[in-house]
Amino acid sequence: MRTIVTLLMTLLLSGCMMFESIMPGYVYSDISVFHNLSPTGQRLKYATLPMKSQEGSLEHKYYEQLIKTELNKLGYVEMPVDDADVIVFLDYGIDIGRDVVSSYPIIGQTGISSSYTTGTIKNKGGYSTYSGTTYHTPTYGVVGSGTRSDRLYTRFLRMEFLDRSEFAAGKVKKLYEALVISEGSSNQLAKVMPAMIKGLFKEFPGKSGSVYHVEVPLE
Repeated sequence: MRTIVTLLMTLLLSGCMMFESIMPGYVYSDISVFHNLSPTGQRLKYATLPMKSQEGSLEHKYYEQLIKTELNKLGYVEMPVDDADVIVFLDYGIDIGRDVVSSYPIIGQTGISSSYTTGTIKNKGGYSTYSGTTYHTPTYGVVGSGTRSDRLYTRFLRMEFLDRSEFAAGKVKKLYEALVISEGSSNQLAKVMPAMIKGLFKEFPGKSGSVYHVEVPLE
């Protein structure tokens, strides 16, 4: 049994990136972060605004509320725009998908070891011979391969903090920007977005210039 488990783990690890994209139950995301927020962890006052194309969008309001919930948990305080330190903007989307063909190993029994034993036995009547075959543990390994085709979709979420005073003056001064990229078999953005947002806040605000990978259960 230990041999089988070891073999399976080796195969899974060698094809990890492909399996991560198609295994159900989790959302896998790569997150890149750049910011110049205070290293002391200052909790800012914030306000959210939609982009022009998002005005009146119920989908945007849903994602926006998820972001607010996470910020509030961290001690950030939502304020009217005129009283905020930063303005939070969101952008998001999903592509049309692409077909990916991958191969996978087929695990099965490759054989069974055995030994043949002969000898003599002394009894009252003299000597007699005996023989027998002893069977040992079956051996397992790769007995073949198969192929599968999956439709994979790339989803993204971008979040930015803009300095509110500079924004009011018609200037753009970014204090934080993050990009979440997730690839998987679901083409329903609303289904995976909560997990992408939770992944973003796992290490918020994170080290500026860092790129990290997160796995979040699909709710």
